[in-house]
Amino acid sequence: MKRARRRTRATAPWKMPELASGERVWVLEVPYKAPTPGAKYAADLKAYVFVGAMLPPDLAGYRSKPYSYARWIEDELNAEASPGATAFPKQPRVEQLEAAEAIATAALSGRRGFWLADDPGCGKTGSAVLAAKAVLKQRGGQNVLITVDRPSSITIPAWRESIAAFGGDGGYRWLILPPDQLKKLLGPNGRPKYHFDVVINDEAQLFRHLSAQRTTYMRRVNKLTTVPAKAPFVITLTATPGHHPGEYTYLSSLLAQVFDEPPTEWADLGRKLVTLDFPLEPGWDKGTWTWTAEAKQSPRLQSASVTQVKDWLTECDPPVMLHRDAPWGPAPVEGLPVEFTLEQWAAYNKEWGDFQREMRLARTGDNKARGRAALLRFRQKASYLRAAQTAELVSATVERGYQVLVAVELVTTAADPVATLLEQQGIGVSRIFGTGDLERERLLFQRGENRVVVFNTASAINLQAGELMADGTRASTAKRIGYFHQPRYSGIHARQTIGRAHRDYQTCPWSLLYAVGTVEEAAAKTMVDRLLVTSASVAGDVTALRDIAALFNADWLPEDVFD
Repeated sequence: MKRARRRTRATAPWKMPELASGERVWVLEVPYKAPTPGAKYAADLKAYVFVGAMLPPDLAGYRSKPYSYARWIEDELNAEASPGATAFPKQPRVEQLEAAEAIATAALSGRRGFWLADDPGCGKTGSAVLAAKAVLKQRGGQNVLITVDRPSSITIPAWRESIAAFGGDGGYRWLILPPDQLKKLLGPNGRPKYHFDVVINDEAQLFRHLSAQRTTYMRRVNKLTTVPAKAPFVITLTATPGHHPGEYTYLSSLLAQVFDEPPTEWADLGRKLVTLDFPLEPGWDKGTWTWTAEAKQSPRLQSASVTQVKDWLTECDPPVMLHRDAPWGPAPVEGLPVEFTLEQWAAYNKEWGDFQREMRLARTGDNKARGRAALLRFRQKASYLRAAQTAELVSATVERGYQVLVAVELVTTAADPVATLLEQQGIGVSRIFGTGDLERERLLFQRGENRVVVFNTASAINLQAGELMADGTRASTAKRIGYFHQPRYSGIHARQTIGRAHRDYQTCPWSLLYAVGTVEEAAAKTMVDRLLVTSASVAGDVTALRDIAALFNADWLPEDVFD
């Protein structure tokens, strides 16, 4: 039977109208299926537009935000800049001024970028805003692009506030985008539609895999294979560059410049590092790299490799990398093993035979996905079975007067049951996972209305005590304590998570919970191993990890890594 063809209504391209005196074009940010009386959809802009002197009340709530892509397009159409954001002013700290000066010095010397690797919470955002304006002032230019991590409903407002708080936008044009929207900046031919004079890549480890689409978009917008004179000055922000040097792909052109070689020579960074005798080999996916078998067993070899890259960037003249440990010291991290009851073991061990067979297949066969799926199922089981114990621990911590952070990775079997159990005890919980107004949830916790936050966002949000808000008020001053309800395989996510409340001179101790004798124990060891290497990659202070490293394997880590 021949299927009927769906009829589609052709949409004519939107044309810029003749504007009467006092009129302008408004590009709106309209939620899905929201009514838009008086506005028209512009298919080529993929947005609703309204033409008039003022937005009517029914559309006023859809006004584009400063530094958004909709505002960027709106300013282009009107050939004039709209007012920037406003916020309560912040006084830069000494370390932020020093970082901005180091970045500006590198730009003045002709470097094509700079990597700011300060510990989480040291104020890299403010440093980058100050530095970007200094670079534009000394080198000329107008356009600044900032790429941010998810959830954009929190990270974009945070960056908008920082631009306003640290002296305003300076009359320059700023654009803030999450990585998955960078494609909007490319034309049909894949080339950039705009030239940015300065690019700030926040949480740059998001671009560590060459095979990821967002990395492809970033490399084109940043013009990483272009000679420095024709490329933007790129400020790279991350305290967690990757699990090994082959993942520092976003620094490839900067490394090429340090060696005075063409940027194309370093485009596949892992391959280039192999030619320089780094212990790397092709990874599980095209374009990825991993440690060799020898390096995986040798923390000394891993430490030497990450230190070599750091030295290249810090020993050149002028340096193009800067790292400072948190002045208030590293976050205390301890392990909290949880013993299952007999009933919990019975639930956990159900279908254990199937799991063993699938893991054997994963080791010897070609279908490794089945083994990974089995591992995930048992991690889900363990975290779900421990939810009540975590909720009991968190409840007791709240009773002692603390505000508590509970970090998770999975939602259905971790975040939701822990949050629900706490709420059933009458404890207010902010849920920063899934959908919803995540910024509202964050503020409820920050203002102390909710004593607990359960979250799976590893970076780019503030949960520390005493945070200075955009309106000039401060977050609650109750001390924070954090719990990893689930161990994560990623050292990057672990280090970033720790920095959500251990920041801006506020100390937040963390505990890592895991079920003894389960796959969680192996995941916890992997997390600690990778956390050590990730911290060492920027010469960070790892002394606070000594005890938890010893908990899993006292002889795993050579003593000189702690020196």
